[in-house]
Amino acid sequence: MPAIFDGASPPVTALSSFRSASFGPSVMDPSELKRVFQMFDRNGDGRITKTELSDSLENLGIYIPEAELASMIEKIDVNGDGCVDMDEFGALYQSIMDERDDEEDMREAFNVFDQNGDGYISVEELRSVLLSLGLKQGRTAEDCRIMINKVDVDGDGRVDFKEFKQMMKAGGFAAFS
Repeated sequence: MPAIFDGASPPVTALSSFRSASFGPSVMDPSELKRVFQMFDRNGDGRITKTELSDSLENLGIYIPEAELASMIEKIDVNGDGCVDMDEFGALYQSIMDERDDEEDMREAFNVFDQNGDGYISVEELRSVLLSLGLKQGRTAEDCRIMINKVDVDGDGRVDFKEFKQMMKAGGFAAFS
């Protein structure tokens, strides 16, 4: 799969970018998966078009060339309608999560959250990503502060890469909310 550039981090593949943005355990709660699906399904018709997928990923800072996006949809579009429905979205999420466990993927996931590139995930950065995904865990800065404190081993109020890896192996931020 071709690399993409989001302007702030090293080149990453589209699927690993989506995986990074998803950040959670390999089995997402069905209601959370539906909520993420609905965020991508901008017009609420139960199908994610190529445009909706592209726009939603761009809102997360993930830029995918049109040809790669079309190929991605084609691979998961089981019913052949050119769109992604809820079942196909669930299958996409699961296939992405099945691949996520190596060091490079951890670094890419970390970079999605570390928006300013300083090597730490702050409360503000965590909240920004969670809100952009429409996840309930990011509603307040206090919720995000609590999540960070649960994994912040050195007590500096931020999550570094080592803490992030430990947290991801335990199920992601969602496991601590």
